[in-house]
Parts: sequence; C-alpha cells; structure tokens
Amino acid sequence: NAFDEGEFADFAARIRRFLGLPADEAMAFVAEPKIDGLSINLLYEDGQFVRGATRGDGAEGEDVTRNLLTLADLPRSLPAGAPRHIEIRGEVFLRKADFLAFRDQQQALLDSGRRIVVPANPRNAAAGSLRQKDPAVTATRPLKLFAYAMGEASEQPAPTHWEWLQRLGEWGFQVNPLSELLSTEADAAAFHNRIGLERSGLGYDIDGVVYKVNRLDWQRRLGFVGRAPRWA
Repeated sequence: NAFDEGEFADFAARIRRFLGLPADEAMAFVAEPKIDGLSINLLYEDGQFVRGATRGDGAEGEDVTRNLLTLADLPRSLPAGAPRHIEIRGEVFLRKADFLAFRDQQQALLDSGRRIVVPANPRNAAAGSLRQKDPAVTATRPLKLFAYAMGEASEQPAPTHWEWLQRLGEWGFQVNPLSELLSTEADAAAFHNRIGLERSGLGYDIDGVVYKVNRLDWQRRLGFVGRAPRWA
C-alpha cells in the first residue's frame, strides 16, 4: 500500500528493478477506484457461466452461483471468440442510495418485532444479500457488479489490462467508467487527487484507488508475494 507520491515512486522503481528496465523506461498503469464490496470469481466454460464463488481466504471461497444468477449485471454467456475456459473477477456492491433505502426497510422490520440484523454499511449489506440461502431473497436486493480482473484462462484475450477492460465491456460486463489509462506513473497523483475530491459524491463507497501495471506480460513476470501482486 502506498500513501503518498514518494511511496508510489518507490513502488514503480521496484517494478523496474525486478523487470530489469532502465530507470527512465516509460511504464503505463491503469487506475481503478477500489470498490468497497464483496469480491467474486466467475467461471465460464465454453462460453457459459457455470460457477461463481466469493474470494474467501484467497484459495477457497463460498459457492454463490444460484444467487449470482439473480443479478442483471451478470452475463450468462460470452460471445464467440472468448476463451474456452476463463475466470473473471469482480466486485458485488450496493449503491449508497439503494443501501439507505434497504436499511430503512430492515429497520422498519426490526421495529415491528422481526428478528433481523440491520446492516451497518453497504459492504455488509451486499455480502449478506449475496450469501442468502434462498436466491429469491437475493433477487429482491438491488445488487450491482463491476468486473475488473482476469484469473485463470485457456488463452489471453488481450495484451494489456486496459484492453482487457474494453473486452469485458464488449462481453456485456459493467466496468467502472472512472477507470483510466495513465501513460506514466506521474499521472497517478493527479488521478488520486481528482478521485479524492469526487469521492464523497460517488454513488458507491470506495476505499482507495488501485494502480495496475498495464502490460499483462509484465504482470505475469512480476507475479505475487504471498497473496499480494507485485504489479498493483
């Protein structure tokens, strides 16, 4: 995690050293607001959605396939030309206005004597809604989905992360429109300052900004340290 421009510069310098790049090598990033929701993994086989799971501990999550199928933002199939096997990662969340309306409904039920839990924030409400035992209950909740990452895939559908986001949009996924391609790391501070000013007016909660190395071949070379990617 970086908290100022100096720490971000150190992050970029570590990437260059790891990749053996010159200190003045241009390096593009993709900046994305970090949605405060529930991370999910979507598996497509032969173009069809077959399974969805929460991130869990990073190795094993909870199967929420039936509940995810109630979301209007979830494409049930991918177009011709998509990889035969691909995992798509995203975030399920509630918009602030939808959360406030839902919380008021739950509070009214609690006041009437029903034994229920009123969620404290949109993230808890989204997580609880997606984990309902009865998918019919999940279907009544206004859950939204942003897709943003790729897991295991039988083939690479794009050479860069930015092009991957465009591909997701072509496949029918909702992608955060505030995501931006930055030609150099010097642009990161300007993006961060702008999002900081807009944050309170956004329709959903965020808990920061994620910056990702744009080239996917560099991401693969950089890999991970434990569960943390070196490239983001």
